[in-house]
Amino acid sequence: MFIILHNPLSKSKKSKRTTKHVVDEFKRRNIPFRLKSLLKIRDIEDYIKKTPKDIKILLLGGDGTINTFINNTYNLAIENDIYLKATGSGNDFLRSLKKQRPASQFIGQMRYNQKNRFFMNGAGMGIDGEISHRVNQAIRKSRFNYFINTIKALLTFKPKYCEVFVDGELHTFKKTYLVNVNRGEFIGGGMRLTPEAKLDKAELDVIIVHRIPKVFILFIFLSVYFGLHTKFRRYVFHRKAKHVKASMFSRQISQCDGESFKGTREIEVSLTDKRAKFQVFDIEKNT
Repeated sequence: MFIILHNPLSKSKKSKRTTKHVVDEFKRRNIPFRLKSLLKIRDIEDYIKKTPKDIKILLLGGDGTINTFINNTYNLAIENDIYLKATGSGNDFLRSLKKQRPASQFIGQMRYNQKNRFFMNGAGMGIDGEISHRVNQAIRKSRFNYFINTIKALLTFKPKYCEVFVDGELHTFKKTYLVNVNRGEFIGGGMRLTPEAKLDKAELDVIIVHRIPKVFILFIFLSVYFGLHTKFRRYVFHRKAKHVKASMFSRQISQCDGESFKGTREIEVSLTDKRAKFQVFDIEKNT
């Protein structure tokens, strides 16, 4: 028996087509299921808690849906098998999950504006926060839309002075475009920002892009799609870490799994001691 949890607003409501396809396939194979909209569940933690442990859960949505699910169920010891199928615009966490297939995944935590937010894929501040905000405000969400908004942000964003403590060691950057701390390999619908990141490793991948001459900005950002940007060590700082604290001293937009937050001057990112056990859904293997 499956419970299919779907987000009808994922990918600007286009997820309805994917949800219908999944439902039709379940019906064709005579697999028992119950379809439930996440928007109609007032307390997802209580809902999961009352769900019998032998019932499998299929979560349909993108990075934002997964992020909301994790933040609303973090304190719950989930015993149900939970599967993921992409219906969002980015799907970067699932992209890493499909590639690496870890049995469990460490959960990260970002502190910003005296608030905490858990994440599965990554968190950051600077131009990636601005891009995430632009994409979230767009009527249509897609990988192409992310690319276009990346170009627009590159043309308008002014790099900032930044101080970053990486496991207690201070690093300063005069002209910083972004500070990104990832658990997964991808951002922005397939950009390999942290190509060495492993979901099952107790570590964070830190990327700081800084002091790029304007003539090279577009070239280096395009190289992110292929994971080649880390070779430009003069402009791209990369470290493995357990704890990161970054300050830009002016109001920025931060992001956590693509969810954007305005008015952020500082972020503090660390690993939690908890793991998730998401699995990639395959109807042939999981039913």
